[in-house]
Amino acid sequence: MKAGELTENDILLKLFEEQTRWLLMANKLTPLYYSITPDDLVQDMYIKIHEKLRNGKLKKTDIIQEGKINGGVVYITLHDLSVEIYRKQKAYFPIKKDIKENEYMSKEQHLKIQNEDLMFFKSIDKAVDNFNWFYKKIFKLYVEDFQSMRKLSEATKISYKTVYNKIKKCKQEIKKQLKNEN
Repeated sequence: MKAGELTENDILLKLFEEQTRWLLMANKLTPLYYSITPDDLVQDMYIKIHEKLRNGKLKKTDIIQEGKINGGVVYITLHDLSVEIYRKQKAYFPIKKDIKENEYMSKEQHLKIQNEDLMFFKSIDKAVDNFNWFYKKIFKLYVEDFQSMRKLSEATKISYKTVYNKIKKCKQEIKKQLKNEN
């Protein structure tokens, strides 16, 4: 059957056939401290794609190409949902342990966990402080104000590719320095 002949439900069923693939994508897009699980993110993706199909913002031929699902559309939808959640939780800090486990901890244990988290954030700040002024400014703008490379690029009039490459190098350097500390 061609994509134009499929109904919206047929397309959703075809998407569901590759549920495991979407869960793997969602798992890579959702850090442990997100308040949403990869399963929930994939379910939201189905809803979002269904809404876009109904509103005419997405064509059936965009999703099904040559009888196969276009994973790019799915990935972009998952990524957009993930970023949207991140923006809503801007002030949310990672919690390493489940809250229920922490209920029965002593004050010293709570302080130890808080101290570990604080040391982690300090080590990230230390890594960022070692950047040259341009990398530091781009990274801080990205993390604190924009959370979107595209918006940062538009606001600063720096090409998207340059912003992407600089942020990527910053992330790699932070990971490298964190590995060296451990």
